Amino acid sequence: MSFTLPVNFSYDDPLPFTCKEDPDVAYSIFIYIFQASYLVLGATLNSLIIHTIFKSKNKEKYRSNSFYYLYTSEAIMSIYDSLVAAFFSRLVLRVSPLCTILSPFFFTPSIITKAYYATYNYNLAFKTISQIVISFNRMTCVVLPIRHATLWKRILKPILIIQHLFPLGVIWNILLSRVYTNPSGYGFSVNYKAAIPWANVSLLNLFHCIPCVVLVTIFFIVTIYGLTMLEYRIKNVERHLTIFTLIMGLQTTLFAFTQIYFAFLATYIPSIRGYILLLAFHIFDILHVYSPIALLISNRELRNDIFRLKKENGGYAAGNNEILFSKK
Repeated sequence: MSFTLPVNFSYDDPLPFTCKEDPDVAYSIFIYIFQASYLVLGATLNSLIIHTIFKSKNKEKYRSNSFYYLYTSEAIMSIYDSLVAAFFSRLVLRVSPLCTILSPFFFTPSIITKAYYATYNYNLAFKTISQIVISFNRMTCVVLPIRHATLWKRILKPILIIQHLFPLGVIWNILLSRVYTNPSGYGFSVNYKAAIPWANVSLLNLFHCIPCVVLVTIFFIVTIYGLTMLEYRIKNVERHLTIFTLIMGLQTTLFAFTQIYFAFLATYIPSIRGYILLLAFHIFDILHVYSPIALLISNRELRNDIFRLKKENGGYAAGNNEILFSKK
């Protein structure tokens, strides 16, 4: 049964709907278990990385390096997103029998859905800004190897503060708006009716996404050029950094395109809305799982510390690819 949002309704009006009957409940549950599994995997890996960074006995190894503080701030957001998706949003979206049981609790305004939707969009904006900052950090590590550590000692705290404040510019309209649930697939999802129509989330996200695409691309080019100019070229680092940065840039570019569609084109090209929603749905899933795996692949010392792998020649088998993550 389709759901049509009433043209005029007050903030407190209930918005009931009927859940769609699921012809294959077992398949829906299987899809949920699959998605929840990789989301929990990403959250677990990020938790292990954060624990290792801050519990390591060797302070100089991690906590003196600005990269790990920047990664930790993003990883905390990813852990939250992954766990909330696994145990709330995907649960009510995919496990169809829960729809008829839980949906009536959200027909009227709920602090749960308001907090979930505002935090979800805050974290999306945070991650685009985080990509700019991490890419800039890597670039300075390569092109300013001597001044890199000193530079980031001065700018790390201001950047972290700005990084946490900027996303508020995306969610302020959500905090003023009616957040509601509507049927989606065989379950339900969360949406909102903008209190100020022109300030929709997609449009506000563009102010972060477009600069992110431009700046990450510039930082990527400069970083690769800097790597080619090193006296001793590090092939492993160049390969891992290239792949990691390319995927980050591609992910951000795709996300920016989805926001452009919802901000300007959804009314004129409604036929592809389902595909764009599906694309946006999975973009950040990839990043949540990709980032910790990529970091562990590219940083052998961190991988050895987390999984307590055997030492070689009296020390961890740290490869050349550690140079970008070591103190300069």
